[in-house]
Amino acid sequence: MTPPTAADLPDPRDGTGSTPDLSPEQLYTAQLERYAAEFGTLFLRYKTQAAELEAATRAVVNAFVIALGAHDPYTREHTQRVQNAALRTARTLGWSPEQLEDVRLGAVLHDIGKTSISDTILRKPGRLSDEEYGQVRRHPVIGSHMIAGFPALASARAFVLHHHERWDGRGYPDRLGGLDIPVQGRLLAVSDAVDAMLADRPYRAALSLNQVLTELKAGSGTQFDPDMVEAYLASGALDLYLLRPDDTTPDEHPTGT
Repeated sequence: MTPPTAADLPDPRDGTGSTPDLSPEQLYTAQLERYAAEFGTLFLRYKTQAAELEAATRAVVNAFVIALGAHDPYTREHTQRVQNAALRTARTLGWSPEQLEDVRLGAVLHDIGKTSISDTILRKPGRLSDEEYGQVRRHPVIGSHMIAGFPALASARAFVLHHHERWDGRGYPDRLGGLDIPVQGRLLAVSDAVDAMLADRPYRAALSLNQVLTELKAGSGTQFDPDMVEAYLASGALDLYLLRPDDTTPDEHPTGT
């Protein structure tokens, strides 16, 4: 007798049809084939939906990045440099491939809240007033709210919201301190601040390597997680920058605004 296939069996869900005269073993085998076929169909559908979701997420991220770049060219370039440095630091810390993907996404989106800040403030040629600086300080919360409606971007939230917290608890927006700061924020804080120090700004020239190393040493254990500073330096992230002569002074505001 030819072994039955799943097609020989009636679908038990429709309550119709009769079971062929099969042995229990043949019936069991045919049922397994039917379940395997149905599982394969469901899995293919899931993969298709997952691919569509991933494509949609990439489109959202690209739209955010394009909007940010159009709003503030400096921030667009800053974002790319911070991502590269943060990835080096995370690799030095031994983060997993999945965590590295989170770093990649979080770094790209960390300043997205700045799209809500006026060009007048972002491109102001002089120092910011206290009121203007207060508006800039809102960008982590605004950015966190912007991505909150996208479940696929959930892993970026801690990077966006907490990259301006300080180890001593004097940062923003939540004034968290020490290990209460999510590790994503502690990681990104160093790369973000270093890039701000090493970039020309409207109100000052870029700092030199010696000044940056001095700032990092002074900020380790106060502004920054000491372990993150150590990992950043060990990663060679500073090699990503073309450094300037030592002829500048630090900005009066905390680094990495």
